[in-house]
Amino acid sequence: MKYMKSNFSQMVPYHSKMIEDGIILNSNESPFEPPFDVKDEIKKTILNTEWNRYPDMDTNLLNEAIAKHYGIPKENVTCGVGSDELLDCMFRAVLNEGDTVLGFSPSFSMYQVFSELALAKYIPILGDENMQFSIPLMIEKIKEVNPKIVLICSPNNPTGQYFTKEEVKRVIEATDALVALDLAYIDFAYEDYATIALDYDNVICFKTFSKALALPSIRLGYAISNKDNIDMLNAIKAPYSVTTLTQKIGSIAISKFSSYQGQINLIKREREYLYHELKKRGYQIYPSEANFLFLYMDDSLYEKLLENKIYIRKFKNGTYRITVGSHYENEKLLEVLK
Repeated sequence: MKYMKSNFSQMVPYHSKMIEDGIILNSNESPFEPPFDVKDEIKKTILNTEWNRYPDMDTNLLNEAIAKHYGIPKENVTCGVGSDELLDCMFRAVLNEGDTVLGFSPSFSMYQVFSELALAKYIPILGDENMQFSIPLMIEKIKEVNPKIVLICSPNNPTGQYFTKEEVKRVIEATDALVALDLAYIDFAYEDYATIALDYDNVICFKTFSKALALPSIRLGYAISNKDNIDMLNAIKAPYSVTTLTQKIGSIAISKFSSYQGQINLIKREREYLYHELKKRGYQIYPSEANFLFLYMDDSLYEKLLENKIYIRKFKNGTYRITVGSHYENEKLLEVLK
């Protein structure tokens, strides 16, 4: 990497191999395509797309659809190329060189990358022996290091731990730092509290269409916050980043969220089934309120899964993340792990 800055020279590209054959349980995707009525409406809208025009830079109709879903004003919403783009905008807009970012670890690996790209320092707060993260410990650490940004992923990727609205409020009220709530998986949890961002000046909530809404292919995410924070993200965001077709598909999907509820409930039931089956077999596995499970497993079993074209996500020190699949896919996984 001849032209890369020296302080970025050790960075490794984020990469997930494209898999086209087998049982894919490594990327936290939905095992289901969008519901029939959503796909049917998408097919109709494709025919009415003006391909020769730029997208609406302000994503007005999409913002309105998201705002209607939550019962909030549309000026409290902005959209981007996945929630990743909006998180990156936040880091670049807020951080100066030498600033501190605080978050739990392990969590989404791009938090540290975005921090380093902004020349800030990422400080991880580790879990206990049961891989549980402590809100009191985070508050204690906030007072110690005075961070510029505090990150909470709920449910946390990859461990699955869900933080309640009350726990999150304790963190928000303990700091003047900007609190970023990554709620990518919260539709699989007890309560979606994304509108908490409108109760405080120092909160931005990030959500995605890639998980419960089964649309990772369109790369769409959104942020909810007060107008000042939304304006900040829009000032940094690249122009025309969300395509016309993506905006139309996203508007359809969020307006038909109730059509997804059956799929979401089925994934939650399969999650509990898979959790109890693996626990019965002696695996050290952690409770989850996301669409995945985190566990310890012998590397030889991982190799056996690969031999059977079953793909899960490998982490360090014998830890793995298994996306909850369809019942058929989960049974095939259990069969190999018997």
